[in-house]
Amino acid sequence: MEQMHLISGLPRAGSTLLCQILDSNPEFHVTPTSGVLDMIKTMRSNFSQNPTWRAQNRLDIYENMKNGMKGFINGFFQDKKIVFDKNRAWTSNIKLLDTIMEDENAKIIWLYRNPVEIVSSIEAQYQKTILLENMDESTAPGAFATLDRRISTYVNPDGLIAYPVESLKDALEMGYSKRILFIKYFDLTNSTQEVMNLIHDFLGLARFEYDLENITQRTFEFDGVYNYKFPHVIREGAINYKRGDYQIEEKFAQAINERFFPINQLILTGDYTSLLNLPPLQNETPDNQIPTDRSEDLSHNSI
Repeated sequence: MEQMHLISGLPRAGSTLLCQILDSNPEFHVTPTSGVLDMIKTMRSNFSQNPTWRAQNRLDIYENMKNGMKGFINGFFQDKKIVFDKNRAWTSNIKLLDTIMEDENAKIIWLYRNPVEIVSSIEAQYQKTILLENMDESTAPGAFATLDRRISTYVNPDGLIAYPVESLKDALEMGYSKRILFIKYFDLTNSTQEVMNLIHDFLGLARFEYDLENITQRTFEFDGVYNYKFPHVIREGAINYKRGDYQIEEKFAQAINERFFPINQLILTGDYTSLLNLPPLQNETPDNQIPTDRSEDLSHNSI
């Protein structure tokens, strides 16, 4: 393996589509949502907690364990040249990868979509598969009982949107800004070749002319694992942007844009000061969400 790069970012923001495009380049190996990071963290947890390891002086064998983790990654991608590994958690674990691989060469492609559109997409799929529970619904049924509660669940600190934003904030605070390339969903679906050129330039790779009229599904995930709430399939053929038919009410849209103003501002202007100054988010009920008096237009058409 010569290079390993990471695909991360917000959910429902085009990572599945990007993976299909990248994988059509014969020089690349692209994963679906990958368990490589989870395996490394399992090894780390075992090294930390297993009594057999704890009975030893782990500082004496620290390098051995690092070599073992590195060997796993290199072995897993043994015959691959340039690897793109997809997992949203990579953003908050880039230091772990640097330590294991003993270099700082991995870069992150971080996909963004306006959070209002993300919530609309998630809720539309929830309604479409209403006979199946959300993955977390059996353990927290109240969180999905109403539209208000579902939206609050999506945007609260450990939710699908806020957690990646918090991870990004951490990466920026640790000085990784020059290793992160932000890709907007709208650009990916409307100016696709230009976006691919940008990715190649960012990674220092020769540009490649992609056949964007004939994109096919090349990486696969069985969506039944997620109760079909988060599909990982693309419309094959030519790429075109299609805004979903379902849109959440304006009162919810305003609250979401207010909550995620710092990440929207970063994508719109490149200024991440407001994101770094963002205090830790607190869990809130729908009746106690952020005020909705900010009037900036952060709709999809503005990005």
